[in-house]
Formats: sequence, C-alpha cells, structure tokens
Amino acid sequence: MRERDCQHLIDFIRRRVLKDNRVRLDPDTPLFGQRLLDSMNILALIGYVERRRGRRLTDEELVMEHFRTVRSIVTSLLNE
Repeated sequence: MRERDCQHLIDFIRRRVLKDNRVRLDPDTPLFGQRLLDSMNILALIGYVERRRGRRLTDEELVMEHFRTVRSIVTSLLNE
C-alpha cells in the first residue's frame, strides 16, 4: 500500500469533491457508504485516476468495488 498515494487522493477529494472540509476522511472511509460521493462528483474522481494513470479506465475497471474507499482506489487502480 502506498500511503503517499492515499494521501494525495485524500487531498484531491477534500479539494475537489467534498463540500465540507470537516468530514473525517482516511484511506478506509466508505466513500459511497457515507455519501461522500455521488453520480456527479464520481466523474471528477475518475478523471483524477485517469490523469494519474495516463490513460482512460476500461469498462472492467469502472466498477463500484474499485471505488469503495481511497485504499481500494489506490490498490486496484493506481498501484501499477
């Protein structure tokens, strides 16, 4: 697990996605379970991942399982 990648992603989510900076957010916070993400701001998160990877995500990569937490995003999509 790359903690630095998790922290970069948390910082991005705080800046671009969350409307309330007081929300507790760590690598294992359920992003959808706590309603931190919705159908609109998930697009910003997908864009972030695609920019970091340097390519578009495939249909197989665009599954809920990969976007449950910051840790799952980093482990499944950014850990290459």
